[in-house]
Amino acid sequence: MIDRIVQASRKKTSLYVLGALLLLAFWSAASFLTEDYVIPPPWHTAIEVVSLLSQGYAWRQILISVLRVAAGFSLAFITGLVVGIVSGANRTLETLLRPLVLIVQGMPPLLWIIPLILVLGIGGLSPICVIALICFPIVALNVNEGVRTVPSKLMQMLQVFAPGSYPRIRELILPHLKPFIAASLKLGIVLGIKASVIAEYFGANNGIGFQVQAAFQSLQLRKLFAWGVLFIVLVLFAGWLLGRVEQIMGHRHKLYETSDSLVLSPERIATMKRFFVNESHPKQLVLRDVSFSYPGGELLLDRINLTVRPGEIAVISGDSGVGKTTLLHTAAGLLKPLSGSVTRPQRLGLMFQDDRFLPWRPNCWNVALPLIYSRIKSKDSLAYARYLLYESGLADWERAAPEELSGGMKKRLAFARCFACLPDAILLDEPFCGLDAESRRYLWNKFMFLLQDHHGPILIVTHFPEEIPQTDSCRYFTLTASREGTAQVQLFAAAHPA
Repeated sequence: MIDRIVQASRKKTSLYVLGALLLLAFWSAASFLTEDYVIPPPWHTAIEVVSLLSQGYAWRQILISVLRVAAGFSLAFITGLVVGIVSGANRTLETLLRPLVLIVQGMPPLLWIIPLILVLGIGGLSPICVIALICFPIVALNVNEGVRTVPSKLMQMLQVFAPGSYPRIRELILPHLKPFIAASLKLGIVLGIKASVIAEYFGANNGIGFQVQAAFQSLQLRKLFAWGVLFIVLVLFAGWLLGRVEQIMGHRHKLYETSDSLVLSPERIATMKRFFVNESHPKQLVLRDVSFSYPGGELLLDRINLTVRPGEIAVISGDSGVGKTTLLHTAAGLLKPLSGSVTRPQRLGLMFQDDRFLPWRPNCWNVALPLIYSRIKSKDSLAYARYLLYESGLADWERAAPEELSGGMKKRLAFARCFACLPDAILLDEPFCGLDAESRRYLWNKFMFLLQDHHGPILIVTHFPEEIPQTDSCRYFTLTASREGTAQVQLFAAAHPA
């Protein structure tokens, strides 16, 4: 594997060298055909570059251009970030602001650079404003796309396991926006360097762009090409530097040290369990005359009444599309009922039908998420999560990413997170769908094993009620259409499935 990586790196380097040699060959041929005074040969240009760099004046011009790019892009980044976030979060504002952004992006710069310079004057703010206006659309559109594509399912997951603005921003919004912001930085800064030449050419009396203008007007073509080479080197250096920063930031941070102190003893585990158990008596889960419909749709749930007492397991089955997931999400508080009321315990352990993990966090952090944003220290939270991963059969996968797990392993990860804070109530939505019968049977047995320390109400929605291990505390219900030809459903008690 390492040999193949080394060979690929050598091949890439060889291609770069070959490309540079071809460029020099075409440059030399063009110089030979057009004479030295039109296109200076590469070696004459190299001598001129060395001559320029030996002068402090040239370094000052480069520094002036770099500072202008930094100021102009900073202005574009701040305004673009604000516009992108605001327009991405509000569709009305997006419709209002998008034409302005697209006009700035699509209009040729020369159409507005010269009037802007006439207003602001030569030097001063003119080059900075030109750079900012050219870079602004890239930042605004990238951030807007990032905000609009924040996964709503992960937002729901955090609403259950880590409610509040801070966890939402830290765990979801910022990590999700990271690649969009990185792309804005990488493209925007390189574009800003290129825009500085245009801005300084027309609106400044110093900087690289002004030196290009002065060399062109005086027909000093060697100096013109030398400044062009320095500009290209500056662009390449900026791209390389940004790539390195992005690579460093892309490395996953270590969440905790691998030491025996993180492995909880049985006594410490028992202490943590007692800490999480509510001092008050376990509460029941109650739905009273709950009706629900999606905006603009027909009534879906029709006067649902259900009471699940502490220690009871309510198993709800029914045909696909009848509203089982809607009922469970209403019970969890993710959907607001049209009428009726829901009384639920404060801490919920919810297993969604699909996998809802933070892809940029390792498995141990995903499990510990409910604990990290409670009163428990991160070190103890991660240690308890390791215990749950061990009980779930994922002891060797704590540092891996969720995407590295198979379907069955992701289900184990989900119910480890479900039990992470010893919730007051547990709700399962088709928890093991998509798995074969043997895997479902194994996971149900593992779930019932972890359930031994839990005494709150449990609500299970499943297509396979017969696979749930039978206990005296199980009660079975069927969600079915109350009237033929309508979408309205009601809940009916059912016998134990065969």
